[in-house]
Amino acid sequence: MPESQFIVQKVDWYQLRTAEGEPILIMVASLPNGFYTAVPCRLAMTLATHEHMAIGSSIDEALSQLQKTLAGKAIDAIFAHR
Repeated sequence: MPESQFIVQKVDWYQLRTAEGEPILIMVASLPNGFYTAVPCRLAMTLATHEHMAIGSSIDEALSQLQKTLAGKAIDAIFAHR
């Protein structure tokens, strides 16, 4: 398929939570006709433990804090199995 036949769509991710607190990831994508689709997705993910999380009053602050929290840690240490 030639590249010119591909349509670029913007995709955003959201998270809903069940009453039990389980996360459901939602992919929202733009469509060429101006509408949007919202699709629940089940992804194979490994979440880091809470000790590796960061919190901030803005996205930039949370990401900056996360960089400090993860500094010097190996990927296996961040995603160690419980």
